[in-house]
Amino acid sequence: MVTLVGKNVVVVGASRGVGRAIVCKMAAEGARVLAVGRTPEPLDQLAREVSGTKTLAMDAASHAAPSRIFAALRPDVVILCAGARPPGRPLHELTWEQFSVNWHTDVWMSFSFCRETLRAPLAPGSTVILISSGAALGGSPISGGYAGAKRTQMFIANYAQKESDRLNLGIRFLALAPARTMPETELGRFAVDAWKRRCPSTREQSTRRAWLGSARRPSASADPRTSAEW
Repeated sequence: MVTLVGKNVVVVGASRGVGRAIVCKMAAEGARVLAVGRTPEPLDQLAREVSGTKTLAMDAASHAAPSRIFAALRPDVVILCAGARPPGRPLHELTWEQFSVNWHTDVWMSFSFCRETLRAPLAPGSTVILISSGAALGGSPISGGYAGAKRTQMFIANYAQKESDRLNLGIRFLALAPARTMPETELGRFAVDAWKRRCPSTREQSTRRAWLGSARRPSASADPRTSAEW
C-alpha cells in the first residue's frame, strides 16, 4: 500500500476549494505539506486548522514560482490546483483577453511546473498531478478558453511523462479531470450561477452538467496516465 507518511507534498492553489481539501487529506495521511496560495489570510487560517502545515504566499504564475517553491520544500508530490476563474459568458460577449485568461494562468503554470520538475530534476519516484476539468472532454459554451486550456494540461502531462521516460528520470506526471461540476466549491457555484443566468428556466441538475458540455469518458485509446475521471 502506498503511504504518504513522511512524504513532502506541495499543493499549489491551496487556500480554497479542491486545493484546501487536498491539503487537509494529505496532512491527515501523515505528509509534510507546503500549502501555496496568493493571499496570506486564508493560508494563515489553514495553518491554524491543519497542524504541521507550512504555507507560502506567492503568485504561482510568476516565472520564479516553481524554483522558489521547490527550494522551500523539495517535494515528493506536487499537486497543481491553481488557476483563473473562467469568464462565464458566451463567446460573442468576450474580448480576447477575457477568452484567453486560463491560457495565461492554468496552462502557463502547468508548463512551468512540469518544466522545472524535469530540469531540476525532482527525485525518482516523484509525482506531479495537474488538476484539469471535465470541461476538457466536452467543452462549455460559457467558459471561454477554459476547456481548451484544461485539455492542454492533459497534453502537457503526457509530454512531460514521455520526457521523463526517455530520460529515465522515474518521475510520474498525471492530469486528473473531475467528471462533474462540484457546486460545493467556489468555482462550482460560479459555474452553476453563470449557467442559470444564461438559461434561467434550466433545472438545477442540468446546470451542473452544462459546464461540462457533452462531457464523456476518454476514449479507449486515451493515455490512462494523463486523463482520468474523479
